Amino acid sequence: MTPLNEIQKVSIAKRIDFIELELKDLEEYEGLDFDTYSRNRKARRDVERISENIANATIDIGKVILAGEEIELPETYRDIFKKLVQIQIVSNELAESLSDLVRLRNILAHQYLDIKWEMINDFIIHGRNNVKGFLTLVKKINLSGGEGDR
Repeated sequence: MTPLNEIQKVSIAKRIDFIELELKDLEEYEGLDFDTYSRNRKARRDVERISENIANATIDIGKVILAGEEIELPETYRDIFKKLVQIQIVSNELAESLSDLVRLRNILAHQYLDIKWEMINDFIIHGRNNVKGFLTLVKKINLSGGEGDR
């Protein structure tokens, strides 16, 4: 991997800090059930916004890494993570999980509570760990300016 410049490193570090704060806020909603999600507007709004924020910041990190490699940004956000596989930053499995986060981000724009709930619940239970795994890899790259362990 091409070493990141200082601006890229700072940009990634800010997003990592932001995601970690959002993940901490999301912990409050562990155990959230569909009934609460569907009836409690504040809880629903918080969980959806936190999830969307995490997705956007994760996508931004991927874009910064690709820009550092002088790789043209793909047409879709999901393809960002496929490109990260190609340059051996993340595994196929992690890229698929992060692509699901992009899908969640897109679904949040719709009004289908039951569909959103299934993806939100999956993100709360499983997706957070995948984002944390991504952050661990990115921190290694960002601190060293080179390749991390995959």
